[in-house]
Amino acid sequence: MPDYKKSYLIAYDIVDDNRRSHVAKALQSYGERLQYSVFLLEVRPAQMIRVRQQLESEMDPQDNSIIVCPLGNSARAAQEIQFLGRHSYEDVAIPTVI
Repeated sequence: MPDYKKSYLIAYDIVDDNRRSHVAKALQSYGERLQYSVFLLEVRPAQMIRVRQQLESEMDPQDNSIIVCPLGNSARAAQEIQFLGRHSYEDVAIPTVI
């Protein structure tokens, strides 16, 4: 089975400013920020394993939480995301040719 990219919606609640900054920086290197603490990642499953390991190393499981929501195939997920009001994720509305 091919290793296709999949989409993941990740939201976090990190109390400590330093930890929160590290988590945001890690997520920005893999995906797009949709809102202050919400990211959309389009990565291969092997990359997602690395993302999770990096996030787990940055967070304090006693005080912090990170939610990872798999959205499935990245092309389908981009079509399914709906925004109410202003949004900043341009690739949802604009087709990308690679």
